[in-house]
Amino acid sequence: MVDPHIVGRGRTQKGAPIWDTPPAPFAISAIAETRTFDVVIVGAGCAGIFAAHSAAEQGLKVALIEKLPSLSARGMDNGAVNTKLHKEAGITIDEDMLLTDLVRFSTNRVHPELVGIWVHESGRVFDHYIDLCRANDMQVALVDCFSVAKTYPDMFRQYPTAHIFAGKGQKISTGNEYIPTQEGFLTFVEGEAKKLGAEFHYNTACERILREDGGRVTGIVAKDKDGRYVKFAAARAVVLAAGGYTENQEMVDAWCPVANDPEIRTFSPQGGNSGEVFAQALWVGAGLQNWPHPVMIHTIPGFHIDLMAGNQSFMHVNRLGKRFQSESLPNQNLVNGRFRQPGRQAWAVFDAKYEKDHATFETGFDGPITEPIDQLNFHADKGRLCRADTLEELAQQMGVPADTFVATCKRYSEMARNGKDEDFNKESYLMFTIEQAPFYAVPIRSHILVTVGGLDCDPDMQVLDVDGNKIDGLYAVGNMQGNFFANEYPLMAPGLSHGRAITLSYVLGERLAQAAVAART
Repeated sequence: MVDPHIVGRGRTQKGAPIWDTPPAPFAISAIAETRTFDVVIVGAGCAGIFAAHSAAEQGLKVALIEKLPSLSARGMDNGAVNTKLHKEAGITIDEDMLLTDLVRFSTNRVHPELVGIWVHESGRVFDHYIDLCRANDMQVALVDCFSVAKTYPDMFRQYPTAHIFAGKGQKISTGNEYIPTQEGFLTFVEGEAKKLGAEFHYNTACERILREDGGRVTGIVAKDKDGRYVKFAAARAVVLAAGGYTENQEMVDAWCPVANDPEIRTFSPQGGNSGEVFAQALWVGAGLQNWPHPVMIHTIPGFHIDLMAGNQSFMHVNRLGKRFQSESLPNQNLVNGRFRQPGRQAWAVFDAKYEKDHATFETGFDGPITEPIDQLNFHADKGRLCRADTLEELAQQMGVPADTFVATCKRYSEMARNGKDEDFNKESYLMFTIEQAPFYAVPIRSHILVTVGGLDCDPDMQVLDVDGNKIDGLYAVGNMQGNFFANEYPLMAPGLSHGRAITLSYVLGERLAQAAVAART
């Protein structure tokens, strides 16, 4: 297989990918100032913030460089294993089983040691932040976990890993609504890092990673808000934490083409996933993890995120009017099933009993339906979904064969009454008859959130070159770190993306400090 960072599908007008040929070195005269630190971190997302706090907490001199005006935060769940919140709730997670499930999910295309850092160290790391938050009047909560697999509970195991950190008095999600508490959490940790002496340089973009003659990485050159070039020398390490590359079409085409398939792009912040630091790493010889890279994609039947909650209980049909999968599969599996249908088209179909049928429905990804049928009717009035008094009329609105569609609905209703899905083995308690007018068909769309494949990293989080050798002084965390995820993003451990970023970044800060002490002695 040809290395994709040498030959990719994306091309400049000259025929070579943008990351193929490094630009000329910076002239010394162009650098207005040089500043020296132990650790220089590129990127102020979840991974970068916690790497900065950890390294500063260990006594290292830290600078964090971020091109945007402020830190980047999204979401609310942070995954960890066997924390004091678990102990307080009387919960014990089988760490060996979880690690095995995650490695098996990746078909062993990851470093088990990297995944093991999160599984075995996240409890300790999170306990530290639980104590810190509680001491500063912040809230911490363990999110309830629900597995859809009741008939066969081991088929799709779900682990109660999601933790929420929130400000005093801030509303916390109960699992069925999106309340973005992460920004407050990261802002708090940023403040704690500043108290420890860490410097945060916003509106300052990394332009070049400095590596001399194929040797050690010695720092970066960044452009500040005044347009000056500043050299940030790194005595111990440069840590790359600049996020994914979903906004870089050339990289998506070359390394993660499935990221082109979702209809909706919800990554944030705009401009924060442009991939230029990936190119800079490749300019100094870094390699990429096995490709194609994994990506985080979620299926959303409807228009608002609340409807995400019910995606496993709706019947799904394709444009041939046929059902094509068990709708109780994990969320990204549902994405894959739709993508292999004609035209990637599918609808979620249900009837007027919507609110009654779904009143107590839960999933491991979200909670009970929170979008009332009045809102669905509002969207139907606007022509955004199909609504009809007969199944035949509904099929006509959808543009699917009426005879096939009606037969599909009747068979599904019969199986729902009998309590057995004879076609796809869907959990029977998630099946509801489709018999009471009016009938609804909601077009299914998918959201891409972020790429979760990255640079080729070893179990020490050190970046490797294209021949598999360590690049001295260069590390990657968060979504720039490869070999933690493969194939796609696993949903068995909610909050894993943030949990990985927090835990491995914190552990890296500890290890860099330990190495500094060892070097001095």
